[in-house]
Amino acid sequence: MKLRVKAISRRARPLPITLLLGFAIALSGCSSDSVGDALAAPDPPRVAGYATPVPTPGSDDQAGPGASAGSAPFAITTGPDQAIWFGQFLTNQIGRIAPDGTVTLTVVKEGGIAERMTNGPDGAIWFTDPSSNRIGRIDPSGAVTYVLAPTENSGPAGITLGPDGNLWFTEHAAGRIGRVTPLGTVTEYLLTSPSAPAGIATGRGGKLYFAENASNRIGRISLDGQLEEFPLPHPGSAPNEIVSSADGNLWFTEVAAQKVGRLTPAGDMIEFALPAAGPPMGLAAGPDGELWVTIPAAHTVCRVARDGQATAFRFADSVMPALIAAGSDKNLWFTEPTGKIGRLTTAGFLTEFPSGWPPESVRASVGSPNRGGSAQDNASPADAVSVTR
Repeated sequence: MKLRVKAISRRARPLPITLLLGFAIALSGCSSDSVGDALAAPDPPRVAGYATPVPTPGSDDQAGPGASAGSAPFAITTGPDQAIWFGQFLTNQIGRIAPDGTVTLTVVKEGGIAERMTNGPDGAIWFTDPSSNRIGRIDPSGAVTYVLAPTENSGPAGITLGPDGNLWFTEHAAGRIGRVTPLGTVTEYLLTSPSAPAGIATGRGGKLYFAENASNRIGRISLDGQLEEFPLPHPGSAPNEIVSSADGNLWFTEVAAQKVGRLTPAGDMIEFALPAAGPPMGLAAGPDGELWVTIPAAHTVCRVARDGQATAFRFADSVMPALIAAGSDKNLWFTEPTGKIGRLTTAGFLTEFPSGWPPESVRASVGSPNRGGSAQDNASPADAVSVTR
């Protein structure tokens, strides 16, 4: 369904406030107290474009590239240093897989978490921490600093680097859009209620787009706070993640409707069904110029072309793809809350790095691509592609 959406325009109310960055901590890599069975692991599989991931010397972690039993990796991004960065939800850690294969883990202080991550203008990774109502910053050395959100219990969620060199983030619980400078100055923009903004992305023309869960709209805000909103065609679709594609359009997931949508800068909106059942979770613009969507309940990753034609890569029931990011190695990387990191080629070849390195648990499989219709199961374990050690 394609339609031109009439934007609702107004000026958001700015709530400026200045805060100082918190104290920094530098950790060389820590591990969870619960890492499952610490096995004398054989050589793990090599990662295309990366050296073999190994724990940092002195770390107790033996669970592959930073993932361990009970760690629940969730947020993920590729840093300006070309490393893969990810958050571990249950162990309050941030992991980094360097291009040389070195894996480090840093504890997020005071029990914090990293819900979403993005590159900063300063060579660091910035992340939202809703558990402590703050925005965090971690640099490649492991130094962590924080900026508190001005509104209490605001629920910082999505975050992106804006065209002005500042970090823009959503406050899901407070219904606001926030902006923080690299020096820690925070400005908030109040949205209409209810809104519940989630994902946020930078689009063309110096504007930012965000998905509004509760109001069922895609919002667009200029750098000076001018706000427009684009209603979705079907009530209760629950837009969530949003990314900008290479052609300048904005793509977003619809959790309740189990679809993806596309919005042009001119306001043309169209929805596309996905070839697998279940709420879409992660969304990324791939290195091949197409969109990649994860559907954890279907154990599937979908590739969506710019015209909306989708291909589903269905994996074994043990594969639970969550958030996803394009790597500097031209592959897709995703987290699995079951304690794994996945690396997927654009051809559908998946390598998982599970909670330990026993030979029988190292998986490398090819998802069964299906264009349109319902997804099918991938090859049986006996047909899985073996890993060259």
